[in-house]
Amino acid sequence: MLRFYFGVMGSSKTAMLLMQRYNYLELGHCVALLKPEVDTRVGREIVYSRVGLRAVADIVVGVDDDILEQLRWFDAAQGRKLQHAFIDEAQFLTERQVLGLADIGPELDIHCYGLKSDFMGNFFPGSQALLRFADVLQEVEASLCWCGAKATMNTRVDGKGNVIKSGEQVLIDDGTQISYIGLCYRHWLCGESRPRRPVPKGRAGKGGVKVVKSEK
Repeated sequence: MLRFYFGVMGSSKTAMLLMQRYNYLELGHCVALLKPEVDTRVGREIVYSRVGLRAVADIVVGVDDDILEQLRWFDAAQGRKLQHAFIDEAQFLTERQVLGLADIGPELDIHCYGLKSDFMGNFFPGSQALLRFADVLQEVEASLCWCGAKATMNTRVDGKGNVIKSGEQVLIDDGTQISYIGLCYRHWLCGESRPRRPVPKGRAGKGGVKVVKSEK
């Protein structure tokens, strides 16, 4: 069965994936961990969560790779039947790779975790294909905007916190020049990545004009 768990940045998707994988491993199940090679945040083979969990991927998927062939190779190398496949950052898969996963879904339990849309609100090729072909769709709703509303929009911000709404679709978070956060639609639309600084009481009047009390 092909499952797609999607959520915005900061919703602990990778942490959930790694914990679920750990539980299956503890039960003695045969499990494969996969990631797309485009995700190079902390290394080509590392699956990493911002909460500190990490693991080494069994399979790194390139854009031109045959994911079914890779899974068959891993299955043969284990000497026993592969039962579960966990795929992090699944939005970076190609449509062809997702179709391959859908084909093998009746034989293998496949858990894909990733983003539904990019920082401009557009689908990634992988997430669009998963939304079309996955047997199970489940939203991960663990993220809030700074205002307290549900975060629904992935947002790219620069080093000063300015919201960016144009550029390359895939630009990996380097933690300095750019980063990604989740915002509600309202604050994504108006480009507010954080609360505005409140004006001290008694310092501004209507229209932001400074109010000065006359001395008597």
